[in-house]
This record gives sequence, structure tokens and C-alpha cells, in this order.
Amino acid sequence: MPESIPGIDCDVAVIGGGIAGLSAAISAMNEGAEVILLEKAPKLQRGGNSAIADAQIRYPHEADEYCPTRQTKEDFFDAFLRVSRGRANKDLVRVVVDNAADVVDWLTEMGIAWEKGYPNVAGYRRQPVGGGWQLVDTLYKHLERGGVHVAYETAAETLLTSRSGRVVGVRALEPEGYTDIQARGGVVIACGGFEANPEMRVRYLGRHMDGLILRGSRYNTGDGLRMALAIGALPAGQWGDFHSAVLDARSTPFECGVTAIYIFQLGLFIDEDGERFLDEGEDFRDQTYVKFSKAIMAHKSGVAFNVFDNKPRAEDPEAWKRAIRTDEEAFEAPSIRELATRIEVPDDRMERTIDEYNAACQAGEFDPLTLDGLATRGLGVNKTNWARPLDTPPYLAYPVTGGITFTFGGLKSNPKAQVIHSTGRAIPGLYVAGEPMGELYYYNYMGATSVLRGAVFGRIAGREAARQAAT
Repeated sequence: MPESIPGIDCDVAVIGGGIAGLSAAISAMNEGAEVILLEKAPKLQRGGNSAIADAQIRYPHEADEYCPTRQTKEDFFDAFLRVSRGRANKDLVRVVVDNAADVVDWLTEMGIAWEKGYPNVAGYRRQPVGGGWQLVDTLYKHLERGGVHVAYETAAETLLTSRSGRVVGVRALEPEGYTDIQARGGVVIACGGFEANPEMRVRYLGRHMDGLILRGSRYNTGDGLRMALAIGALPAGQWGDFHSAVLDARSTPFECGVTAIYIFQLGLFIDEDGERFLDEGEDFRDQTYVKFSKAIMAHKSGVAFNVFDNKPRAEDPEAWKRAIRTDEEAFEAPSIRELATRIEVPDDRMERTIDEYNAACQAGEFDPLTLDGLATRGLGVNKTNWARPLDTPPYLAYPVTGGITFTFGGLKSNPKAQVIHSTGRAIPGLYVAGEPMGELYYYNYMGATSVLRGAVFGRIAGREAARQAAT
């Protein structure tokens, strides 16, 4: 006789303990629901990608001490669509934009303190003091005070459905074995993409994607996506693309977190042959860092060098320190030729590249917080903003490549965070928030919106599931 699987009841089951899952759980708890949160990781590694991120949040606002650049809702909305080449789901983007300021206020009420975002980017975002780890730790404490049960080291495996097709719970594997969690209001999938799953990366992203540097959590292996697709959920979004960043190529191969170079636009990218190959000043960092990281990975050996002179470091040492997010030291030399020798790039070609670039720089006012139009002229690849000569020693170089943060492909959903079935109907009792959502990111990433997306739709999903349980 087969062994029976024990079961427990609740109002709302939330799968995943990053910002999306935490927001869903707190929202459901505040509606009076009995909530169980399933976190695959051990307690000390909880929080998913959110815990490893800086967790900056972009939102519409008037200029203030944290965000010196005014941004309207329409500015935000238009930029989101522009970065996705018009493919992002407008209804979902509108929900993110309309709820962004409220999320910042909500997190402030929860006890999150803020500081300015990174320097030398457009100033329309806030960053939590202590980064993502402090953010998720604060939210976990709210759950604990509210009596929410957090099941650590517990992996969701299968969605439970009724004959009518309603999702009524989830089968989970705890250290002691399987448990069926019956959820009266439904289940929220908030457990990341498939970025930590080499098999799925190769299947959806390409044959060379098994060895990518993983920026985020090792526990994001596509479980929520797999479970939802198994009951007929409609896949949506760009399954063949992903979020990346310009990383120090010496980063650890997994869970390296924030080892990115966030000031690359003030320098040049030089390849292994001593040549430039893209326009470093095309747009603000937020609109280019994912795109450029992939361009570096696809170019020649997949590693380039971000080269600077001493001006950015000398002009604002504190900003430099905050924007160069790596524990590795830069290669440094008193001349471009000597720097080329240190990084094992042909010295004559790199020196010629820098000399030609310097000669092509034009007179004008440099302003790192605007698209200043300070451009080169006459080069095969011009730099269209922030083009100043590299003429102030010492010269520095960081080896850079790309890595994977999260995947873009996900589940079709509506503005109420309900997952859509392949028939076109919403699946009763199934909600999605955060990375498992599709149709927000295509080709590129809208900077400082991933934590925001998770919080916005997590709150919606938790509230909707709790109200369903109440009825």
C-alpha cells in the first residue's frame, strides 16, 4: 500500500522568499490570511536574487535629496517601452509605473532607510541602506512578527489542482519528506527564473550558456515555471534572453552578486586586439549595461577591458569607490603602452586606438548626469556622450565580461497577477510575481526595475489570493 503524504491547510501558499514572495506574503497577511512561505534555501541564504542585489528602485517623483533628476510617470513608461523596443506588455508596464511610488512609500513604512543610487547615472532611483540583504531581512522580520510560517529548505515540486482546474495547493519536499499544502485562496509563484539551471539555460538560451557566471541565487532553477507549464500555463516573453551586467571577469562563477563596473560609460571598452568595438556613451548606464555585457560576451574571446584615465577617480573618489563594485584591483600603469603590456594586449594597437580616440574628442561641457552630447567625430565607432580624452595618468583597466542575473521568459499574466492558461482563461487560484512573470523585459533591461516589479506584483498577488480565500 503506498505511503500517504501528510497535508496541512492555509489560506495562501507563497513559493519563493525574495522580494516578490515576501511582498505577497506580507500583503496576504495584512488581509488577514493564514500564509505559508516556502523558501528553498536555508535560512542563512534566504532572499533569492533580491538578497544579493543592490535593490535599487526607480520611481516617478519630483527631484529630492535621493533622486536629483525629476521623472514623470510618462517618462518612466516611455523609457520602459523604448528599452524593450516596444514589445513589453503595456498593461503590465502601466501597473509597475503607477504603483512604483507607492511601493517606495510602503517599504519606507516597513522600516527601509534610503540612500542615493549610484553616481554618474541619471538620478531617478533610490537604494536601500544595506542593499538587498537589509531589504529582505527587514521584510522577513515583519513576517515573523505576524506569525507567518516560513518553511526553509523546502522545495515546491507540483501544483495541486481540483477537477475544475483550480489550483488548490502545492506539494513540497521538506527535509523530512513530502507535504501537501492545501491553500484555500491559491498559490503565488515567486521563485525566480531558470538562471541557475544549466540544462534550461542551454535549452532556451543557447549551447554555450552552460558556463555563464551566475550573479544571483543558486536556488533559482526554474521550478515555478516548470510547475505552471505542467498544468497548461501559457509561456510568454522572451525565453531566449536574460538580464546581465558588465562584470569583473575575475568574479566567482556563481552567486557573485554585485561585482559590476557601474561607471563604464566614463571609460572605453578595449578588446584583446587593442581596439574599441562599441559606443560606450550611447545612453545612460541603466539603458545599456545589459546590452553591453552581452555584446562583450559575443565579441571574440568574450572578455574585454574597461579602460580609464585618472580623471573620474580623482574628481570624485567617493563616487568612484561606490561605482567600481569589485574586490579585485585594477591593472594600473603610468602610460597606455605600459598598461597594454600589463593586460597582454598589443601595445602599439591599443596606443593607436587611444590616440585616435583622444584626437576625435571635441570641446564641450562634460556632465555625467545628462546625455551631454560630448561626442567624438570621425571614428569608425564614435562615442556619443561623455567623450573626454584619456590623457591623465595613471591609467587603469578592469577585465570585464557578462554574466546572468535572471531570465526574461516567464508566464503570461494579467494586471491582477493571475496566471493565464493556454486557453486564454485565467487559472483560478494561481498567481505570479517577480522573475517568473513574462512580457516585461525584451533584449535589454530597464535599470532599477526588477525589485520594483517583484514588490508591485507581489503585493497584488498576495492581496488577490487572500481575498479569494476570504470568499
